[in-house]
Amino acid sequence: MTAIVALVLVLGVSMAQPQDPRTEAERLAARGAYEEALKRFQAIAAANPDDISARLWIGRLHLRMNQPRRAAAVFESILATDEKNVDALSGLGVALVDAGDWREAGDVLERAEAIAPDRLDVLAAQGRRHAAAGRATLALAYYGKALAVDPSNAEIRSLSDALTASRAHRLTVGYNFQRYDPTDIDFNAGTVEINARVSDALRVFGSGDILRSHDTDEGRGGGGIEWLVHPHVVLRGGALAGGEVWLPSTDVFGDIAIRAGRARWSGLVRFFDFDGADLWMVGPGLAVDVTPRLTVLAEYLRGSLNMDAGESILSDNFVFGVRGRPTERFEALVEYRHGIDRLDWLTADRLTAQDADTIGLGASMDVTPFVRISGSYDYQNRAEGGNVHRGRGALTFRF
Repeated sequence: MTAIVALVLVLGVSMAQPQDPRTEAERLAARGAYEEALKRFQAIAAANPDDISARLWIGRLHLRMNQPRRAAAVFESILATDEKNVDALSGLGVALVDAGDWREAGDVLERAEAIAPDRLDVLAAQGRRHAAAGRATLALAYYGKALAVDPSNAEIRSLSDALTASRAHRLTVGYNFQRYDPTDIDFNAGTVEINARVSDALRVFGSGDILRSHDTDEGRGGGGIEWLVHPHVVLRGGALAGGEVWLPSTDVFGDIAIRAGRARWSGLVRFFDFDGADLWMVGPGLAVDVTPRLTVLAEYLRGSLNMDAGESILSDNFVFGVRGRPTERFEALVEYRHGIDRLDWLTADRLTAQDADTIGLGASMDVTPFVRISGSYDYQNRAEGGNVHRGRGALTFRF
């Protein structure tokens, strides 16, 4: 009985004792409570500014919270007194990559690699740097070296697989459906696109559609190029031809995408030549990453429809949307569109739908880094009366 009482007293005293602040801070960081962990480590560093370990943790937590500039400032303060601290060098390199300062990141990481060429964090940081700068081949080489050091590292393998998939050749097959209420007019279309990598900076693509309506078929095909002019700038252009009644006989397009921090600006010019009319669509777009998993987007296109009979119609067409990524592999999209939309599959009946309102829902899932399934549904209400239902399913293979 005495022994039991003594054991209870010992356990009670042990449970009453506060946990070591560093251990508690690391536990909070491990479970994803970054803000609380940051406060704990900041308190530790304030009590002892020479605690380099706590200051390194502060920098890493700023990185995890998508605050690269703050992280860089912390790592730079460490390097001011210890210029060969490899943890601080690799951390600063990653922070500069995330901030878009690739040249400065290169200088820092070259210093780190000269000191510790086989360090896992240095190799991984070099991989991230070259991936962000558009040098996928070199990035994969660094990821390969890192995985040779630690083959079981899930984070580096995930980065390597994602980069391998992004630069791979792609084959996408899809099915589009469109129905008009209250009529019985249906469109069914099969689509295929192959996108092939020529180099880290250049890709070429070819695509084709076959549309069936009322027991008649028509198709079109074509291709184009994607050019990574700069790590922040992508140009894309191409043309398709062959449509007859519902599909355009000519579809020529060019666009530019520019990344600036969390924002991605875009510009589009597209020309369609239909039987009896042609349409120009020109305008800008913007997507902003509110958080790493939430993006808001908007697009405005000015339309100019010119009929062979002489009539011309100008239109204001726009899109507002939200894209969410609740997990690394799943993505969902909600959009409101006004006017002429879905230029990737524009049919002649929608040329005069300048006042249409559309709600679009979409989702995609990466079954593996190399296989993606996606689907979407659109409900459109037209000012002249009637509703349109559109659906799309697609399967993408990367190889």
